[in-house]
Amino acid sequence: MPNPFRLYGRFLRTYMKTQLEYRFSFFGDIFVNMMTFVTLYLSFWVLFNTFPTMNGWNYWEVVFLYNLNLLTYAISSLFFWGPMKQLEHLVRSGEFDQFLVRPLGPLKLLVFRQFQHTFIGHIIVAGTVMVLCTIQLQIHWTAGNIAFLLLCVLGGTLIQAGIIIAAASSAFWVVRSGTVVDISIYAIRNFINYPISIYGRSIQLLLTFAIPYAFVNYYPAAAFFGKDHAGSSELSNLYSYSSLAVGAVLFAVAIWIFRRGVMRYDSAGS
Repeated sequence: MPNPFRLYGRFLRTYMKTQLEYRFSFFGDIFVNMMTFVTLYLSFWVLFNTFPTMNGWNYWEVVFLYNLNLLTYAISSLFFWGPMKQLEHLVRSGEFDQFLVRPLGPLKLLVFRQFQHTFIGHIIVAGTVMVLCTIQLQIHWTAGNIAFLLLCVLGGTLIQAGIIIAAASSAFWVVRSGTVVDISIYAIRNFINYPISIYGRSIQLLLTFAIPYAFVNYYPAAAFFGKDHAGSSELSNLYSYSSLAVGAVLFAVAIWIFRRGVMRYDSAGS
């Protein structure tokens, strides 16, 4: 069995070569995505011109929140968004059969053969705005702060990837999983564009325990900026520093759900 990282590198080089055959389209896709999110940041600016703070969070703190959400979503989506969005069609048409007769595992093959380059634009925008946030918020970067932020980004990426995989894997049970994917990836994730403390208790519980998006950005950022968000300091610390642990567990559970789905898959080919 070849080294999976080396094998993925070969798939990636092939993908990039085919995409760069049409350079204008390749870079145009990235640019359009960048402009889309620039307008979203401007919408935050308009909102905060009317309301200077949001439950104790100022403009740049909310932008930092949104940025963590966007950055981790973009990194995970580079690898998982395209393959997982395609899974519904593969299962419904029976084309998923071909993934069961290859020497590489179905999930690896799904991910390896499709890279979503359009999310590079998201990462460029998120990285640029992150620098602006650190300047505007006058964050003093210590080795501890940098390590904490990197671990939060890794944990948030695993959480986003786990939710994408788990939601898409519902195709093995309900076949038409597009609605589940859209609700999980878009509708529910949008709640964490703002501090979850502005929502009712039921939404906070949903985003903490059911679909733990709050660990992507809210709890880490609350610790970073010294915000109070839980009933006790011990619980606050536990939530704030659990992003990586939650991400690792959720990603492992998502892989397990995918494998269970493969086990019950029944070809629907014509």
